[in-house]
Amino acid sequence: MLRHAYLILIHEDSLVLRRLIQLLDYEDCDFYIHVDRQGSYVDREILQACAEKSKVFIYRKYKVHWGTNSITNAELYLLKQAIKGKYDYYHILSGADLPIKSKNQIMQFFENNNGKEFIHFGTKQYQNDIQQRYNVYHFFSKQLGRKRDKKLWVDLETYSLAIQRRLKIDRTRKKDFSFYGGSNWCSITSGFAEYAVKNYSKYKKAFWATQISDEAVWQTILMDSPYHDKLYISGFDNNYNACLRYIDWNRGTPYVFKNKDFDELMASNCMFARKFDSKTDKDIIEKIYRKLGV
Repeated sequence: MLRHAYLILIHEDSLVLRRLIQLLDYEDCDFYIHVDRQGSYVDREILQACAEKSKVFIYRKYKVHWGTNSITNAELYLLKQAIKGKYDYYHILSGADLPIKSKNQIMQFFENNNGKEFIHFGTKQYQNDIQQRYNVYHFFSKQLGRKRDKKLWVDLETYSLAIQRRLKIDRTRKKDFSFYGGSNWCSITSGFAEYAVKNYSKYKKAFWATQISDEAVWQTILMDSPYHDKLYISGFDNNYNACLRYIDWNRGTPYVFKNKDFDELMASNCMFARKFDSKTDKDIIEKIYRKLGV
């Protein structure tokens, strides 16, 4: 049986997180959790008690800011910790995710597809946009945040980009690799995980002072690696089946699933879904737990 490590980024304890651990608790599976240093207090003992067969490792290393390298740093940190355990697959998840298949189904799926890399790529246009995003410096991503409602920082970002384009700054010009992008939530083999950790220094500078590097780092490294032909689903078509995550960007950013979406979720071919929030709808979380928690 393959061994699995679940790498989970969280900023708080929640019902979703506890159910996530309980539903994925299995022999030869362990959890590596990074708690945002800006997040709320997390009771380690309670989270560790959610798993009966798995080990739960909890770290609080970085302050995580949306759009900045801090997310990539947290993911990479968890990966470095987890590869010491010599797992076959590493799954990057958030604390707002849940499995939508049983533990046995998930284990069997990866047994049947062992050696494949489950990484999502956006559309062809998105890949072009990624090249444009990373050819200049974005110095104010932390201050701008996700809402971008602070006029001072918006103006500074606008002026900075205008000046760089006037000076014809192109950070990609001397790179011997291209940038690619998609979802940061992925499932990768031990081979690629170890390759990414070992070779990240080659790409680190290129992702400094950029926007949303976590949505490009795994795609960029993969396409520049010997593992680029191991994709479960290849092509630039924004197909989330490629990373086995059911995510709805049409109804939200992303949409938070509700009880009425249960049949839709169960009918998906994906292994995991995001996102869930007990404040929005607790019933869907418990319904999935009752269905799959066997």
